[in-house]
Amino acid sequence: MSLLGSRAVFTPTLLACYAITAAVHVASIVLNTLLPLHVADLGGTKTQVGLLFSVMTVVSMFLRPTVGGWVDRFGARPVIAPGIAALALTTLALQLAATPVTIIVLMIGLGVANGLISTPASVLTALSSPAAHRGEALGTYYLASSLGVAIGPPLAFGLRAVGGMRLAFAMVTVMAVLLVLVVARLPSGAARPAASARAPRLISRSALPVSFALVLSTIGHSSVFAFLPLYALGRGETAALAWFFAIYPAWLITWRALLRGVSDRLGHFRVGLFAMSVVAVAYLIIALPPTPLSLALAALVLASGNALLYPTLAALVVDRAPESERGLALGTLSGAWDLGVVIGSTLIGAVADRYSYAAGFAVGGAFAAMGVGALALGIRRGAAVARYVGSPNSDVIRADAASADMSASLGRRS
Repeated sequence: MSLLGSRAVFTPTLLACYAITAAVHVASIVLNTLLPLHVADLGGTKTQVGLLFSVMTVVSMFLRPTVGGWVDRFGARPVIAPGIAALALTTLALQLAATPVTIIVLMIGLGVANGLISTPASVLTALSSPAAHRGEALGTYYLASSLGVAIGPPLAFGLRAVGGMRLAFAMVTVMAVLLVLVVARLPSGAARPAASARAPRLISRSALPVSFALVLSTIGHSSVFAFLPLYALGRGETAALAWFFAIYPAWLITWRALLRGVSDRLGHFRVGLFAMSVVAVAYLIIALPPTPLSLALAALVLASGNALLYPTLAALVVDRAPESERGLALGTLSGAWDLGVVIGSTLIGAVADRYSYAAGFAVGGAFAAMGVGALALGIRRGAAVARYVGSPNSDVIRADAASADMSASLGRRS
């Protein structure tokens, strides 16, 4: 294996998927960075600024599992194409939006676009990669996403300085047109597994244990970006806060690049459990009184956990899902991430209001620790069920349970 990784994760189809997710994240971050400023310039309130993200996240959350099921039935390309159209039309409409309310309504279009583009691209990545390199392929896919997130903010402010919001909106529209060229080169039906005779489901049952654990783990996620600045600035740690937000993305990208294939070698369950545990520890470090040392350590630990967490859990979900509903399984997992963020933004905010920011971060850490337990128990229960019903993935499921040192329990059930 070269420094760049296995050649198996750099096929034309997978390269197209990496380009899609990088472009979508650049476009999304440009809009997410500038739209709050735009709404404020138009006289919008803080509540209206908050609604920008709530509307988009809620739309994506409900759409993702359904979109995953569509990919199972129709393939990825027919689902991505309407998403690109939604992105282009929404950014064109933003050129004409003159009130905060209009912009908030248009966020529905961005939520639809995000759900229709991102979820099929991740499914296509999972299904187009060899099983032995699935974790590495998904790690590369989310590395491309991270690079897009890193590029977005400076690009956004540069566009705003040169040509204002109109130039920023036009750039995203142009990116949507370029995405058409990338998607057109995807093989038709590239992510279309064997058809299933079952009626379409709203969510994947096989993905529920991992998805539930992910919800618990991501409850604290939004608190880092929403409340950590207020916490640190309130303690006079302005410079330390700047170091946190410099270290976190740099280490996330570095760690994700270096360890993309580690879950394929050590096991998706083991690495996922480790990553979730690291995230829980990170939230507890953030809850400490902020100092330059504590915030730098928190950035390193949180980035180390998040670099591995979602790509590894995505690979684990695909391993355990029937072939005919792997898109639905990934859509269920993706919706779980959004659900955890939505719950956490409200819950952690309420705890911070009632008690303190530190208490809010500690609650996020406690829920992440509960996620570790939920993941281990979910794998154990899934192995027991697979043993009885003869799941086609029972070997994988039982191997995951053995990783959790539960083979003795399974033996007693035989």
